[in-house]
Amino acid sequence: MNPAKQSPRMESDGTLRWYAGDTFSLTFNFTLKDGSGNPISINPGDKINIKFFDFNNELVHEFESTGTASPTIVITDEISAKFKEGIYRILVKFNATNVTTLLKNNKVVVE
Repeated sequence: MNPAKQSPRMESDGTLRWYAGDTFSLTFNFTLKDGSGNPISINPGDKINIKFFDFNNELVHEFESTGTASPTIVITDEISAKFKEGIYRILVKFNATNVTTLLKNNKVVVE
């Protein structure tokens, strides 16, 4: 028997993976820089939106975090039930003075 891999985990190809039915907290650490490479300060009202879509491009679940570049998503039993085994994609946007896309159509696999 092979042991299960860590869940959730980020694979070397950039795919986020977890097992169907799992519950967990996952913190993203985004390093935000302007066009000149200077760090962008996060203000208390700045938001990061994290959206998961299914293969039909329908929204499965959305998280919003305010005032941090390290948002944490919490996958509860209720949220986990929305993610059946399959392939999803994630979209992450930073909403401040300007809107900046941080991740677009990155693959998510629920095993």
